[in-house]
Amino acid sequence: MDMTTGVRMLRLLNTRPEAALTTMEIARRWRDLGGTEVSDRSIQRYMKALSEDSLEGKALVDVRVEGRERKFYLRASQVANWFMTEEAALDLQLTRQVLGRAFGSMGRSNGDKLADMAEQVSNASLETRRIRDRLRIAPDGIGRLPARIAPQTLKASIDAIGKSKKLKFGYVASAGNETTQLVSPLGLVAKDGTIYLVAVKGLGDTPRHFPLHRMADVDVHFQAAQPRPDFDLDRHIQDSHQFSHRLDAQAPPATVKLRVAPQTLFHFKERALSADQSISPAKRPDGWHVVSATVLDTVLLVPFLVGMGPWIEVLEPASIRAKTAQWLRDASAHYAADA
Repeated sequence: MDMTTGVRMLRLLNTRPEAALTTMEIARRWRDLGGTEVSDRSIQRYMKALSEDSLEGKALVDVRVEGRERKFYLRASQVANWFMTEEAALDLQLTRQVLGRAFGSMGRSNGDKLADMAEQVSNASLETRRIRDRLRIAPDGIGRLPARIAPQTLKASIDAIGKSKKLKFGYVASAGNETTQLVSPLGLVAKDGTIYLVAVKGLGDTPRHFPLHRMADVDVHFQAAQPRPDFDLDRHIQDSHQFSHRLDAQAPPATVKLRVAPQTLFHFKERALSADQSISPAKRPDGWHVVSATVLDTVLLVPFLVGMGPWIEVLEPASIRAKTAQWLRDASAHYAADA
């Protein structure tokens, strides 16, 4: 058996005994994936070679016997030792932790074959196991629950991207109006407990962001998606300021100046508003500092400033100061009767 054929055979198998395959099932998978014609007897010989120890090493395939039927599945620990390093195993498990938090679970898939191998490799190393068991990614903010997305919605969105097909779905906007959309998907982005489909209707359109939890009756359409070879998802995220869109697309960046209380200054020291942020020394006995940074006026800027409450004062520009003041006055009005 040549190396190429052996590796292709291994890729057809599952890693769990309950998902073991007979030679007929292996042959069917082989044909479905476009392999050259191969007889059941040839597959039996291949499986026999792969399930026996040899001078080259231990067997890569285990056998499960049901009555008179023999079924085959991967010996994950041995295959992992051949094909996966401890570093790769740890990277895979941590990546799945991040993706699992952001995108949830769509059920078991072929990707779990790698996950099984990664677990075998990690468990075999005390150091790798310690790192894996002691690294976690916690959500930002106050920990609101993620938006509820129908499993079929996420699956269809991913299928459309993978197959380069258009996606058709019903959509309810935040204002409540309902439409039917037929779009070419460009990508999926998870942010703050919400998954967004980035898509366009036509080649010249500006990409739109559709939250998946507002979508229903989602189907992969028979039409091919319109290609956008010039589209870069990472660049789009950066240009849209992490999906925080500009209120005026023509307005240039502005230098925001804030008076910041000593007890909240660490927010700006540890995570700057921009690369050119500066913090001036306190010139008044109250210890308040002046923070300056060049930023764009996006939909999240004023809510961020208002969220700092009494520990900041917007000094400049006048337009941002006025909007922030109006937000605070409107909020204060809700509690005026309690004063």
